[in-house]
Amino acid sequence: METQMLLIPIGILVIAALVGLSKAKIVLKIVSTLSAIASVTMIYIGILGLRTTLEFKCNLFNSPSLFMSLNWLVFRVDSLSAFFLLILGILSLCASVYGIKYMEKYFEKEDMRVYTFNYPIFLLTMYLVLICWDLLWFIIFWELMSLFSQFLVAFEQSEEKAVKAAFKYFCMTKAGAEFLVLAVVLIILKATNFNANYSEITSILPAYLLAHPGMLYALTFALLIGFGVKAAMVPFHSWLPDAHPEAPSNVSALLSGIMIKLPIYMLLRFFLSFFPLKPEIGIVIAVFGVLTLFFSMMYALLQEDSKRLLAFSSIDNIGYILLPMGAGIYFLANGNQLFGSIALAAVLFHTMNHAFFKGLLFLTAGSVMYETGTRDLNYLGSLAKKMPLTTFAALIGSLAIAGMPPLNGFVSKWMIYISTLSSPATSLFGIIAIFISAVTLGAFVKYFTAIFTKPAVKEIDAKEVPVLMSAPQLLLALLCIAFGIYPFIPLKMISQALGSIGVPLASLVVYPSLVVPKTGSYSPIVIFAFLLVSTLIALLLIPSRGSVVSTWKTGRSEDLNASMSADAYYRDFREAFNEVYVLGDASKGFVQKVAKIGKMFGTKFEVLSYDLDSMLSLAMILIVILVAVLGGVSL
Repeated sequence: METQMLLIPIGILVIAALVGLSKAKIVLKIVSTLSAIASVTMIYIGILGLRTTLEFKCNLFNSPSLFMSLNWLVFRVDSLSAFFLLILGILSLCASVYGIKYMEKYFEKEDMRVYTFNYPIFLLTMYLVLICWDLLWFIIFWELMSLFSQFLVAFEQSEEKAVKAAFKYFCMTKAGAEFLVLAVVLIILKATNFNANYSEITSILPAYLLAHPGMLYALTFALLIGFGVKAAMVPFHSWLPDAHPEAPSNVSALLSGIMIKLPIYMLLRFFLSFFPLKPEIGIVIAVFGVLTLFFSMMYALLQEDSKRLLAFSSIDNIGYILLPMGAGIYFLANGNQLFGSIALAAVLFHTMNHAFFKGLLFLTAGSVMYETGTRDLNYLGSLAKKMPLTTFAALIGSLAIAGMPPLNGFVSKWMIYISTLSSPATSLFGIIAIFISAVTLGAFVKYFTAIFTKPAVKEIDAKEVPVLMSAPQLLLALLCIAFGIYPFIPLKMISQALGSIGVPLASLVVYPSLVVPKTGSYSPIVIFAFLLVSTLIALLLIPSRGSVVSTWKTGRSEDLNASMSADAYYRDFREAFNEVYVLGDASKGFVQKVAKIGKMFGTKFEVLSYDLDSMLSLAMILIVILVAVLGGVSL
């Protein structure tokens, strides 16, 4: 009975998608309600999966074929996939309930079927990616996830920017998926004799790759590109700041909160279960993580669009996840079980934390848009008294993402710091991560004050959003507080998830808002100091009632208008770090030139494709190359 539970969300979401094909206005509420019910079921399955492994097997075709794995559809939930299912279920529940009222504003100008059909299918494909236990089926569900999510990005078809952003997103993630297909084909054909089952791959592939290091590094290269594009890892990130802001805000919460974490789930599967541990692979991942968190947050600081700022910070947090993943692999490969397990625990803890506080922040940005009709930080301001619940939620989300105690973001960032600073090989990475955490605080001081506390350009007519929109925000804010003060709750789940991939979690001492290795000596006074500092910062951010203060000038001496524009924040900071932005702009220009060249070659190839003889010759050349790579011929 428990294994058949795996099919319930599939049935509910398929029904929701079919209902979503209708034009009736009531359909939005029906689809959102069914999606919320499916989300609750996912949460329950996640809880079950942490207790015991669930598996459902179905023979689809019962006939021999080239890819025999496609005959069997295997759904399996172990503790690792259960952990990610919990994140998906909680966040999709909040997004679905929020969407009941939020999406009503689009009734007059958009075809709602684009949303009501694609939204449940998007949830379904993410669910299937997490529960499938076969690499071939994983590729199929992964591609479908990209397909249906791009329709949601382009939902506002009347906006040219949304359509362009969706096209860019689909092209880049589709190109990344080709690297995944290449890696999967190489794995299946070369090593596992067409067997794509995760359990079989775990038993066969590590020994094979130890004997064939060239194959190991080729697959690592392909996987980092394929998953790196979907995760928006620098330098494959350029689609995300365009795509996520253009989607409806509850969809943005899902895109940033969980979809870009699915590559993290699969990277953990590959590098800790399918591949042998290699320290050099860990260092490479950590380097990508540091580059990602550094450059993305430096640009987030400059944004004047609320959702674009949040999008850049999503890339930053992918860096905060990749850094400890790489450090953890490096430590485990060198026999350092203590800090290796702490680093990998930080990966899962920060994955969950970011899903909650980034989902929360996107919902607060959506609430502001719902009431004001704008995302422009230059225009917004003085909404704290008019939208008190949204203001509270935004404050909790801003402090959590900045890593301020006693909230959840501090706990996972603290674990990242203590693990990366423990070794000379990764200590520089940890120092950079601490610096960027301070930059993050600056960016979200800007986000919070520009919307809620600074004087507006002109009086804004706004009120608190309906309860169906404020309740999901408050739930996520409560989770940010609870998992910060009581980190042993997620750590227990994390311990089970790591255990399922063969990484026992080291003994830890867990205080409110703080986790330390049992082998260390830490005074509880430190904890109270962190709590005191966080309280003082919160009090400083909240304006005193009835008081009049001068406009904060971010250190500049010249007089500013009473309403400081968003582009005036941190102007001196940009001047001080000008070299970073020059390098970033140069890199952007280089990528644009490459894209232009690619477009030129694509146009020429399209013309060539009508020439049958040329295409046959090209196909033969590719077949010869493929056979040579797979070792089928002796060169």
